[in-house]
Amino acid sequence: MKNTLKTSLLLVLSLVLFSFQSSVTFNQTEDFSVVKPWIKLGTKKVSKGADHDVMMVTAREGKFRKLKLKVTHSRVHINTIKVVYGNGTSNLVVIDRNFQPGDTKIVDLPGNKRIIKKIVFNYHTKFFALGKARIHVFGKH
Repeated sequence: MKNTLKTSLLLVLSLVLFSFQSSVTFNQTEDFSVVKPWIKLGTKKVSKGADHDVMMVTAREGKFRKLKLKVTHSRVHINTIKVVYGNGTSNLVVIDRNFQPGDTKIVDLPGNKRIIKKIVFNYHTKFFALGKARIHVFGKH
């Protein structure tokens, strides 16, 4: 009789623990393991000397809160970028940095997520730079 009571009690406790674990698992609503990827917005080939370029970005790309600049192929000094939003407002971001091939820079955009209409780059290259640098721009929602 004692063994039957112990066995029944263990069975009931096991069922209670299993149902508690199941309810905790099913009540989870947010998956923190999902990492939002960077979306490529475009690439600009840099001219030699001092110059500026415009990269058009369309509303179909979505709304962004961060930009990532990545330089490849050669060296370039990025002075500023001007981010023009879909509603006509803009932000001038001072970068003032020499980039080697492979260097990146993340820029936090002020305010909420916004549609980007275009990005205007002001830069200059060193005349001893080999080849033409490319500036790749990525956005994060």
